[in-house]
Amino acid sequence: MIQALANLLVVAALVAAAGTSSFGKEAATAVQAAVQHPYLSVAPAKTHPGDAVLIRSSRVQSVTVLGKTYRLIPSHGAYVRFIPIPFDAKPGTYAVLSADKQRLASLTIAPKTFAVDKLTVSKQLNQMRQNTERIDADQKKINAARSRSAQTPYFTDTFLMPAQGRLTTPFGYQRVVNGKAANRHAAIDIANKTGTPIAASNNGKVVLAESLYLTGNTIIIDHGLNVFSIYAHLSRLDVKTGDMVKRGQIIGRMGSTGFSTGPHLHYGMLIGNTYVNPQPFFEASPFLWE
Repeated sequence: MIQALANLLVVAALVAAAGTSSFGKEAATAVQAAVQHPYLSVAPAKTHPGDAVLIRSSRVQSVTVLGKTYRLIPSHGAYVRFIPIPFDAKPGTYAVLSADKQRLASLTIAPKTFAVDKLTVSKQLNQMRQNTERIDADQKKINAARSRSAQTPYFTDTFLMPAQGRLTTPFGYQRVVNGKAANRHAAIDIANKTGTPIAASNNGKVVLAESLYLTGNTIIIDHGLNVFSIYAHLSRLDVKTGDMVKRGQIIGRMGSTGFSTGPHLHYGMLIGNTYVNPQPFFEASPFLWE
């Protein structure tokens, strides 16, 4: 009885949303099918630009959302995939539609404003950003490291804040370097003294551990299901590529290597090659998102 009522409430919400312009005609025609097959889910159902959502289904193998089609990953007898929400996504309610247009779920994107972070660096540091040859060479290494991911997740718990210190730059700030707009800072910066321990934020496999031009001593960990974490500007690396690490294991020490104005940890979480807000991963296991 309770489950039946819950299904009716979900259907009512889908029917109401199907009438909005964000869903369109294709979504409206899929509502009846969704009533009969209520096993396509999106969590969280309400999110923000820069965040990620987890799509799960017992049968659906691919979905279309925000104009893109994603193939879900078979894992533990189901189909799942983390999908990043673009920074420029417009607020509204959108359809998550199966490839065969027979199943439907809804996703609401709420508005979010990101602050501007102004940074002044030395002429020498600023010139580092102009060396595109070295930057591109490192990017190829980074892309290769994140080109494959375990289909079975290494993690089940929440992710840990990887270091103690002061949060100097929150996620998503628009960077302005020496008065000129730069890339968005799609990670978080945690400042503390050189040598502060850096911990793996969750279980995983080290897919890169070496010195890079801009990010200095850098570690990238694959957590499975195309989820990665990156740790940059370290003074020391305590793991190597191929190592398996545990949640909370010390993997390096804080430093100021690469393009850096002082000792800090540049920590980012990515879905593939797209940075996403790590905060929801700190607050709850992604498998318990609602």
